[in-house]
Amino acid sequence: MEKSALIAALRRRRLLLLKAYIVHVGCFMSTCAFAATDSVHATVATSLWLVLVTIPPVLLYTALVDRSCRRLDPAAPTVGWLKITLFTVFLTPIESSLVLPAKNLWVSGRILRSCESPPASRSNGRAARTARFGRQAPRATVNGTRHAHRNPD
Repeated sequence: MEKSALIAALRRRRLLLLKAYIVHVGCFMSTCAFAATDSVHATVATSLWLVLVTIPPVLLYTALVDRSCRRLDPAAPTVGWLKITLFTVFLTPIESSLVLPAKNLWVSGRILRSCESPPASRSNGRAARTARFGRQAPRATVNGTRHAHRNPD
């Protein structure tokens, strides 16, 4: 498959994961808020069911983003089906659906930024700043500390 098609698939799957994750975290936060305010038992139960319903799509999209990231970068530190299964079994499904998608979103964002930006703009070195903004003023040192160049009055 062509690299541009892989990037487009990763963008699409990442967006789906982001939407599902936002809904899931919102439902989880509402459950916590209802439980903290001692709301009616039915309200807490309903919001908890909404959280449980949003877990499978979040974990599915997490695995899809993992697969797309691995096609672009086989050494990407994403979370796949094995870690998803282990986290869900040894922790709880709610914890695994809160932690694992965040890691895949972070890694996929890094991969997309590295695919889209030219190498010179990713560097934070002085050479890259000079290439982007032109010649910079020399820096003066006073007592061993760096200060911006100032004109004396």
